[in-house]
Amino acid sequence: MPLTQTLQFLLDEAIHDQKVPGAVLYLGTPDRHYEIASGIANQKKRRSIKPRDRFRIASISKMFVATVVLQLHEEEELDLSDRLPDWLPEEMCDRLENSDRISIRHLLNHTSGLDDYLETEEFQEAAAGRDYKDIWTPQEAIRFAYDLESLNPPGEERCYSNTNYILLELIVEAVTGNPLYVEMRDRILEPIGLKHTFTEARETLPGGFVEGYEDLDEDGVQDCTSPLNFGAGLGDGGLISTARDVGKFAETLFMTDDLLDEDSFDKMIDWMEDGEGGFYGLGVNSWDTEEWGDVWGHAGGVEGYSSTLWHLPDEEMTVVVLTNDGDRAHPDDIVERVLEVVMRN
Repeated sequence: MPLTQTLQFLLDEAIHDQKVPGAVLYLGTPDRHYEIASGIANQKKRRSIKPRDRFRIASISKMFVATVVLQLHEEEELDLSDRLPDWLPEEMCDRLENSDRISIRHLLNHTSGLDDYLETEEFQEAAAGRDYKDIWTPQEAIRFAYDLESLNPPGEERCYSNTNYILLELIVEAVTGNPLYVEMRDRILEPIGLKHTFTEARETLPGGFVEGYEDLDEDGVQDCTSPLNFGAGLGDGGLISTARDVGKFAETLFMTDDLLDEDSFDKMIDWMEDGEGGFYGLGVNSWDTEEWGDVWGHAGGVEGYSSTLWHLPDEEMTVVVLTNDGDRAHPDDIVERVLEVVMRN
């Protein structure tokens, strides 16, 4: 059976087994690229998902943000050892514990010790009643991290926190004088031709994106989450993209010097243990698989959407899975099924 048909069968089977509305798959190998779609993009209209449909990619966006910050470092516009008070207002720094000891590097690799604003009850309550058209600003979002007790001293331990990437958004804006989404478009999206990637709420989305689903009230019924505004467009997870664009970004970042020079890239993959059996660099994860060697990438999850990006540097292979389900989907399992098939061929 041709690999395209095998991948289609695999994805169809996976979304059936996981009971998710739909998913898209991108596989890039040294020989060719594959784009596969399966399932439903909109349950009410019963529209089928297409390979180039867009999804919220959530925290995979952090890889894009980290790339922008490292580009600014290359240009000597900032230094990774700069502290928060070097770029942020005093009144903001005074409300963030240990701000005078937190560096840009600490933000990038989640070793700042700052707790996660996204998990606070106050943010969840504010987001639950927020109109989709009411655009969040990073200045507004960071207030939910004010006066939270530090999880650990800066630099001592990795604790994943979305607060770090809100602060990076603010720093990019302070350094450049432009919103983060403008810098991402000028530095990444336009230069490498990511024509289907946009910052949600801040840029026009021609054709929109697929509906997301999750049982938010735990009544056994999947709720449509697309109109919800849990920080849409912010620096910790604001991008909407296609599997192909995410794959192209990863291939460009990991296999060329079009986005980062060698020194900056070495800094990005200067790994530290993440406390969960893997490693974290500057905006990117690494973990070892017994079957296929090292993997570089990132996962993403937001209400109604689950996604994952795997790049196998030894094989020069990239796999991306985006789903429109926030609680039942296991995109990493789908990637593993794909690799089991591809590596046997």
